[in-house]
Amino acid sequence: MEENKHVDELDGFMKKYVKDMDIETPSIDFTKNIMNTIHSLENKEVFKAKPLISGKTWFVLGLILVVSILFVSQGKSISELITIPDASRLSSIEIPNISFDITVSNTMLYTCLLFSVMAFVQIYVLKGFFSRRLD
Repeated sequence: MEENKHVDELDGFMKKYVKDMDIETPSIDFTKNIMNTIHSLENKEVFKAKPLISGKTWFVLGLILVVSILFVSQGKSISELITIPDASRLSSIEIPNISFDITVSNTMLYTCLLFSVMAFVQIYVLKGFFSRRLD
C-alpha cells in the first residue's frame, strides 16, 4: 500500500513539473541543418573491406611453395615425382609415438586430421558466403 502512495506522489509531482515546463520549438532552419548533416555523412565511406592477407603476401607464399617444391624435386623428372604408392606399402607405415610418453591412437589421429580438413572447408565456405553478402 505504501508503494502505491509513493508512486502516486511521484506521479503528481511529475504532472505538476511537466505543466510548468515551457514548450521548446526548434530553430527555423532545423530541418535544413539535419538534411545537410545527413548529406555530409552519405559522402563518407562507411566500410571498406580489406583482405586479411595482402597480394604481396600471397605472392611470397606462392614463391616459397614453388621454391620448396623445386628443392624437394632436385632435378627429378615429373614422372619420378608423381608416383602412386602401392596399397601394400601403406599398410606397413607405422605412426611413431609422440614424445613425453603420450600415446595417441590411430583413431585420434584420423579424427584430428578429419577435423582439420573440415575446419578448412568451413573457413573456405564461410569466406565465400560473407564475401557475397558484403558485395
